[in-house]
Amino acid sequence: MFCSINSWAQNSFSLNGLWNLSQKGTTLQNTMDGNVSNHLLFKDWGFAFSFGGEFSKPLTSNIYSLSLSKRFGKSTLTARYTPGFKKEFIFSNSNGIVLEDSSFQQLNSKFTYKELLGLGYAFSFSNDFSLGFSFRYFSQEFNNQTFKPVSFGDTLFILEPESFIESSNFWKGDIGFNYSIDDFLTLSVASLNLFSINEQNISDENLQYKIRADKGALFRASYKPFGQTSINLLYETTNAFQFGFSSLASFDNAHIGLCIAAQHDKLQTPYINGLTGSILFSNDLWGISLSGIKYFNNRDKVYPFSEFKAQGIQNLINNKYSLDKAFLTITLTLNTIQEKLVRFLSVDINKDIYPAFYEAYVDTPFALGKIISLSDKTIQVRPSSKIEGINSDFTQSPIVTIQPKDTVLVPFYTIISDSYDKQKAEIAQVSFALTISGEEPDDFNQAPILINGVNSWDGKVSNLKYFIKKDLGYSMGFSKNVLSKKKILLDTILYSLSPFYKAKYIFEDFAKEITYTSDPRATTEYVQFPNETIKLRGGDCDDLSVCYSSLLESVGIETALVDYKGGNNIRHVNILFNTNLTPDDAKLITENDSKYFVRKDENGTDEIWIPIETTELTNFDAAWETGAEKFYTEAIEHLGLAKGVVEIIDVY
Repeated sequence: MFCSINSWAQNSFSLNGLWNLSQKGTTLQNTMDGNVSNHLLFKDWGFAFSFGGEFSKPLTSNIYSLSLSKRFGKSTLTARYTPGFKKEFIFSNSNGIVLEDSSFQQLNSKFTYKELLGLGYAFSFSNDFSLGFSFRYFSQEFNNQTFKPVSFGDTLFILEPESFIESSNFWKGDIGFNYSIDDFLTLSVASLNLFSINEQNISDENLQYKIRADKGALFRASYKPFGQTSINLLYETTNAFQFGFSSLASFDNAHIGLCIAAQHDKLQTPYINGLTGSILFSNDLWGISLSGIKYFNNRDKVYPFSEFKAQGIQNLINNKYSLDKAFLTITLTLNTIQEKLVRFLSVDINKDIYPAFYEAYVDTPFALGKIISLSDKTIQVRPSSKIEGINSDFTQSPIVTIQPKDTVLVPFYTIISDSYDKQKAEIAQVSFALTISGEEPDDFNQAPILINGVNSWDGKVSNLKYFIKKDLGYSMGFSKNVLSKKKILLDTILYSLSPFYKAKYIFEDFAKEITYTSDPRATTEYVQFPNETIKLRGGDCDDLSVCYSSLLESVGIETALVDYKGGNNIRHVNILFNTNLTPDDAKLITENDSKYFVRKDENGTDEIWIPIETTELTNFDAAWETGAEKFYTEAIEHLGLAKGVVEIIDVY
């Protein structure tokens, strides 16, 4: 029936080259023909347009493909339209007729194969592993001519050519995965012709000419021996392979690349039957590449039909009837999603929250976050946090500079409102955020934290200063009310003795209404604020020292806490206050030098400080006597200050 074959090809071949799948600069060059798993490395939208021509006579050109890809979190969807992916064959039919002028009219058959559409999906389980599949839609049309007798009158018949057309469309599906073992080696495995879904049935005569879909597997490997140069191999179990290299040179945000690969196909000659090459330029927004293929044998050959019938056609992209060609690809990437440049590895809570220590968390971090940079550049990170029930909005911590791909510890600070008044401890959530630019954070994390009651204390005497400083306005009102009653007396004494007598009068008025009691909380430290101690008319040594210190500080008299650490977790607190007297003037208040302690001010001047035992509520002189005796014995005679078992802590 058929005697010869003429190849009038309108063929398209994925000439983008064999690139490394793990290189972002070339990701949209990897079409689903060799990237079954649909592994793409852009962030949001990707678009590719290919236009080319083949070196036939006459020269032909066409739009080869249009593809659009979209990333949704860890998923990527791709749709591809391929108007240039087609192959057309014209066969000379052995049937014919001799016309009146002795010429011979030959009948032809035309087979047309097209790939119309491709759909792909991928899911990234991690930065190193993704799984995906692709569906591709093909159409086949078989147009066979024959003669049809047509009556002309009663006895005369003529023969007219008639076409019998059959179509067979089908979907072909495959699945594959991509795995980056390390920074150097990437592997891909995919099926070939895993399954197909036919839409029409055709006659047995044309069934043998359908696109052949031998099942197999595709293996792909890329190895980067140095820098961004990669050795690439693609092998199909149908006995075909491509082998070559690709290389990228990067500067600023741009890339220049070169890719060359040799190929082998068992149905084509010679053994290495062609060479593909591609050069490209790309940046974060767009790319352009010029690609081509050169076959090593004569592509103008006329093939016998018997050869086509025996071998068929298996691939519209690359087959023995394909011609040399070149084409241009333009890619665009659009990122409408803010790129994540940093992420949390972990967050550790350093300390529980004590609301009374409102200034402590401005200077000392309450949490440390371990974070990693995902950027190739040096970045500045704005860490911030929000504690449920404490902060109404995120509180920013100091900006941290991180080198490319580096891991650092980031401190988190907070500000506690002085209006916080919850008495009971509670567990709250802390939200942590890392922001590079704009308002949208690059990463979030959460952790539970214990918020103690407003009167809770961690047992460190140094932190009693926060209770002293709380609501100094109340303390000032109390102290000024006392001193206003003693105005006549204060006006008659030496000015240098004013701090001493102010402290004395305030103590005696304070002490006459106060009773010493033990800590009301058995399982946790509890400290009253000065206004609470005065209103409740009692407290333990911590409460009384805090209250008296606050009353003095409110009228400008410097105080310090004395921490007697003792042993077996037994401790005691009382205070020192500054008389502003020099050692030469000490005799104005006492002849006993064991009843005061000399300290230097910020200018190096010696000043007289007096110890006061606030639990001795008889009167000021008794409190001074008891406080001085304890301080002299434990701090001076027993070398408590030198040994560190007695510590003086300035309130300011």
